[in-house]
Amino acid sequence: MPKLLERKIPREDDKMSSGKTNRRRGADGEREWCALLKQYGHPQAVRNLGQSRDGGGDVILPPVLWEVKRRKSISALRFLDQVEKAVINAYFAGELVEYGAVAMREDGKKQWYVMLRAEDFFAMHKGAKK
Repeated sequence: MPKLLERKIPREDDKMSSGKTNRRRGADGEREWCALLKQYGHPQAVRNLGQSRDGGGDVILPPVLWEVKRRKSISALRFLDQVEKAVINAYFAGELVEYGAVAMREDGKKQWYVMLRAEDFFAMHKGAKK
């Protein structure tokens, strides 16, 4: 029998179970992010409970609307690992660097994005408020 025919065909209840798991993991991530925001002095951070129905973001903390993603693995994190090693090397070389950030853009698109560790974001945000 060909291996293709031996593979398990997903049943409807398998799909439902996977969907429930993903929704639960998403809600858990949103709660975790709200807790972290509150830990860093933003007690007004709240989950947007109607977001899946209304198509909005996950956590509202004006002026920012956060889309929260919690995944088994995030491939772009290897870039943060790379810049964090570079920050250490730069520091010991006498450079006045404190944080690492990744600037990224997809080929064929004009929009740039920035990724950094949450702790660094909060430290930079706190410094900007002074």
